[in-house]
Amino acid sequence: MALEDDIDFLDRVPTLHILGREALRILAISAESIRIQGGEMLFEEGAPADSGYVVMHGAIMLQSTRDRTARDGAIARPGTLIGEMALIVDSMRPATATALESSMVLRISRSVFLRMLEGEPGAAEALRRMISKRVGAALDELDLVAPLFSR
Repeated sequence: MALEDDIDFLDRVPTLHILGREALRILAISAESIRIQGGEMLFEEGAPADSGYVVMHGAIMLQSTRDRTARDGAIARPGTLIGEMALIVDSMRPATATALESSMVLRISRSVFLRMLEGEPGAAEALRRMISKRVGAALDELDLVAPLFSR
């Protein structure tokens, strides 16, 4: 894919869209394309998470040992960002990611993502606002269920 095509693709990913075109240009230039075959594992649950992946082609099954059946996992399709939190914080993979078919992903390392945020203050502010909204929404949801646990 040409650089502008990669930028356009990343711009369609909701979490990345908020960063702006210049930030996406940096990510597109620095991202690593990885092709994986059906049945091949991208990463394993419990492994250190140092990057996020954007599914470009194919389908990736995400399954946790907490899933009760094989159908309890989630399927990531083109345009899905996997490992969003790994882009900004040290963490462990909460699930195993396995290709369901021949697939291609763009790997964005945490170090590249953080350097991009340092050089693009507008992108950093947009991300801060998005995270703030998410935390606020999560706290509102907790307020709704808290009475259920105080009985």
